[in-house]
Amino acid sequence: MLQTRRTALRIARDISRHPQRRYDSVKPETGHAASAGHASPVSHAHHPEPVNESLGRGFYITLAVLPLSFAIYKFSRNSNGSTEEAAQPWFTRVINRYSYYQDRWTARNTRHTKMVEQAANDRNLFQSTPASKMIDLKFPEVFNQGSPYNVQAGQTADLDELVAHYEKKNREAQEKFNS
Repeated sequence: MLQTRRTALRIARDISRHPQRRYDSVKPETGHAASAGHASPVSHAHHPEPVNESLGRGFYITLAVLPLSFAIYKFSRNSNGSTEEAAQPWFTRVINRYSYYQDRWTARNTRHTKMVEQAANDRNLFQSTPASKMIDLKFPEVFNQGSPYNVQAGQTADLDELVAHYEKKNREAQEKFNS
Protein backbone atom coordinates (compact mmCIF):
# COMPACT_ATOMS: atom_id res chain seq x y z
CA MET A 1 0.00 0.00 0.00
CA LEU A 2 2.80 2.36 0.91
CA GLN A 3 4.56 1.72 -2.42
CA THR A 4 1.36 2.49 -4.34
CA ARG A 5 0.89 5.73 -2.43
CA ARG A 6 4.49 6.77 -3.20
CA THR A 7 4.00 6.05 -6.89
CA ALA A 8 0.75 8.03 -7.00
CA LEU A 9 2.41 11.00 -5.25
CA ARG A 10 5.34 10.92 -7.66
CA ILE A 11 3.02 10.88 -10.68
CA ALA A 12 0.95 13.76 -9.29
CA ARG A 13 4.11 15.76 -8.60
CA ASP A 14 5.44 15.15 -12.14
CA ILE A 15 2.13 16.22 -13.69
CA SER A 16 2.05 19.43 -11.67
CA ARG A 17 5.62 20.32 -12.64
CA HIS A 18 5.13 19.92 -16.39
CA PRO A 19 2.61 22.28 -17.96
CA GLN A 20 0.01 20.92 -20.31
CA ARG A 21 0.60 21.19 -24.03
CA ARG A 22 -1.23 24.07 -25.64
CA TYR A 23 -2.47 23.90 -29.21
CA ASP A 24 -2.81 26.77 -31.64
CA SER A 25 -6.57 26.89 -31.22
CA VAL A 26 -6.34 27.48 -27.43
CA LYS A 27 -4.99 30.87 -26.34
CA PRO A 28 -3.87 31.28 -22.73
CA GLU A 29 -5.45 34.00 -20.64
CA THR A 30 -3.41 37.08 -19.92
CA GLY A 31 -3.65 39.95 -17.48
CA HIS A 32 -4.79 40.16 -13.89
CA ALA A 33 -7.48 37.49 -14.20
CA ALA A 34 -5.01 34.85 -15.26
CA SER A 35 -2.58 35.68 -12.47
CA ALA A 36 -5.30 35.78 -9.79
CA GLY A 37 -6.58 32.38 -10.80
CA HIS A 38 -10.15 33.43 -11.73
CA ALA A 39 -11.90 35.13 -14.58
CA SER A 40 -13.16 38.65 -14.32
CA PRO A 41 -16.94 38.77 -13.77
CA VAL A 42 -17.24 42.00 -15.73
CA SER A 43 -15.83 41.00 -19.13
CA HIS A 44 -16.34 37.78 -20.98
CA ALA A 45 -13.60 36.84 -23.41
CA HIS A 46 -14.68 36.16 -26.96
CA HIS A 47 -13.77 32.79 -28.37
CA PRO A 48 -11.08 32.99 -31.03
CA GLU A 49 -11.83 31.84 -34.52
CA PRO A 50 -10.96 28.18 -35.25
CA VAL A 51 -7.46 27.57 -36.58
CA ASN A 52 -6.65 24.85 -39.09
CA GLU A 53 -4.30 22.41 -37.36
CA SER A 54 -2.32 19.99 -39.47
CA LEU A 55 -2.49 16.24 -38.90
CA GLY A 56 1.19 16.14 -38.02
CA ARG A 57 4.29 14.58 -39.44
CA GLY A 58 3.61 11.18 -37.84
CA PHE A 59 0.34 10.75 -39.74
CA TYR A 60 2.02 11.32 -43.09
CA ILE A 61 4.94 9.06 -42.23
CA THR A 62 2.49 6.29 -41.34
CA LEU A 63 0.68 6.77 -44.64
CA ALA A 64 3.99 6.51 -46.52
CA VAL A 65 5.21 3.45 -44.61
CA LEU A 66 2.17 1.28 -45.33
CA PRO A 67 2.57 1.05 -49.14
CA LEU A 68 6.35 1.01 -48.78
CA SER A 69 6.21 -2.04 -46.50
CA PHE A 70 3.86 -3.77 -48.95
CA ALA A 71 6.34 -3.12 -51.78
CA ILE A 72 9.25 -4.47 -49.73
CA TYR A 73 7.24 -7.58 -48.90
CA LYS A 74 6.43 -8.07 -52.58
CA PHE A 75 10.11 -7.73 -53.60
CA SER A 76 11.26 -10.15 -50.90
CA ARG A 77 9.21 -13.15 -52.12
CA ASN A 78 9.91 -15.65 -54.90
CA SER A 79 7.54 -15.38 -57.81
CA ASN A 80 7.58 -19.03 -58.86
CA GLY A 81 9.16 -20.80 -55.85
CA SER A 82 12.38 -21.99 -57.53
CA THR A 83 15.78 -21.70 -55.85
CA GLU A 84 17.83 -20.66 -58.88
CA GLU A 85 19.84 -17.47 -58.63
CA ALA A 86 17.92 -15.64 -61.36
CA ALA A 87 14.55 -16.56 -59.82
CA GLN A 88 15.56 -15.26 -56.39
CA PRO A 89 14.05 -11.96 -55.24
CA TRP A 90 16.03 -8.79 -55.75
CA PHE A 91 16.83 -8.34 -52.02
CA THR A 92 18.10 -11.90 -51.75
CA ARG A 93 20.38 -11.42 -54.75
CA VAL A 94 21.78 -8.21 -53.23
CA ILE A 95 22.46 -9.97 -49.94
CA ASN A 96 24.06 -12.94 -51.71
CA ARG A 97 26.56 -10.62 -53.39
CA TYR A 98 28.21 -10.21 -50.00
CA SER A 99 28.05 -13.87 -48.96
CA TYR A 100 31.67 -14.45 -49.97
CA TYR A 101 32.55 -12.95 -46.59
CA GLN A 102 30.97 -15.97 -44.96
CA ASP A 103 33.24 -18.33 -46.93
CA ARG A 104 36.27 -16.20 -46.11
CA TRP A 105 35.38 -16.15 -42.39
CA THR A 106 34.79 -19.90 -42.38
CA ALA A 107 38.24 -20.52 -43.87
CA ARG A 108 39.82 -18.07 -41.42
CA ASN A 109 38.08 -19.69 -38.45
CA THR A 110 39.19 -23.15 -39.61
CA ARG A 111 42.81 -22.00 -39.87
CA HIS A 112 42.59 -20.34 -36.47
CA THR A 113 41.15 -23.50 -34.90
CA LYS A 114 43.95 -25.62 -36.39
CA MET A 115 46.61 -23.20 -35.10
CA VAL A 116 45.10 -23.19 -31.60
CA GLU A 117 44.95 -26.99 -31.59
CA GLN A 118 48.59 -27.19 -32.72
CA ALA A 119 49.63 -24.70 -30.02
CA ALA A 120 47.76 -26.74 -27.40
CA ASN A 121 49.49 -29.94 -28.59
CA ASP A 122 52.90 -28.25 -28.48
CA ARG A 123 52.25 -26.88 -25.02
CA ASN A 124 51.10 -30.28 -23.81
CA LEU A 125 54.22 -31.86 -25.31
CA PHE A 126 56.56 -29.36 -23.65
CA GLN A 127 54.86 -29.52 -20.27
CA SER A 128 54.57 -33.32 -20.15
CA THR A 129 58.17 -34.01 -21.20
CA PRO A 130 60.34 -34.71 -18.16
CA ALA A 131 63.17 -32.29 -17.58
CA SER A 132 66.69 -33.38 -18.42
CA LYS A 133 68.56 -34.75 -15.43
CA MET A 134 71.87 -33.95 -17.07
CA ILE A 135 73.47 -30.80 -15.75
CA ASP A 136 76.21 -29.46 -17.97
CA LEU A 137 79.18 -28.46 -15.85
CA LYS A 138 81.76 -25.97 -16.97
CA PHE A 139 84.52 -27.77 -15.10
CA PRO A 140 84.55 -30.98 -13.01
CA GLU A 141 86.18 -29.28 -10.02
CA VAL A 142 82.84 -27.66 -9.23
CA PHE A 143 82.09 -30.74 -7.10
CA ASN A 144 85.07 -29.98 -4.91
CA GLN A 145 84.10 -26.40 -4.15
CA GLY A 146 83.02 -27.16 -0.59
CA SER A 147 85.20 -27.16 2.51
CA PRO A 148 87.38 -30.26 2.96
CA TYR A 149 86.94 -30.07 6.74
CA ASN A 150 83.99 -31.41 8.73
CA VAL A 151 83.13 -34.02 6.09
CA GLN A 152 81.72 -37.21 7.53
CA ALA A 153 82.96 -40.57 6.37
CA GLY A 154 81.12 -41.83 3.28
CA GLN A 155 79.74 -38.40 2.31
CA THR A 156 82.07 -37.81 -0.60
CA ALA A 157 81.41 -39.72 -3.79
CA ASP A 158 83.96 -41.25 -6.12
CA LEU A 159 84.20 -38.69 -8.89
CA ASP A 160 86.75 -40.50 -11.06
CA GLU A 161 84.10 -41.70 -13.55
CA LEU A 162 82.58 -38.24 -13.72
CA VAL A 163 85.95 -36.61 -14.37
CA ALA A 164 86.69 -39.19 -17.07
CA HIS A 165 83.32 -38.52 -18.74
CA TYR A 166 83.88 -34.78 -18.93
CA GLU A 167 87.48 -35.12 -20.08
CA LYS A 168 86.28 -37.38 -22.89
CA LYS A 169 83.52 -34.94 -23.78
CA ASN A 170 85.95 -32.01 -23.87
CA ARG A 171 88.40 -34.00 -26.02
CA GLU A 172 85.65 -34.77 -28.56
CA ALA A 173 84.60 -31.15 -28.65
CA GLN A 174 88.22 -30.06 -29.24
CA GLU A 175 88.65 -32.62 -32.04
CA LYS A 176 85.48 -31.36 -33.77
CA PHE A 177 86.67 -27.80 -33.39
CA ASN A 178 90.17 -28.55 -34.73
CA SER A 179 89.00 -30.60 -37.72
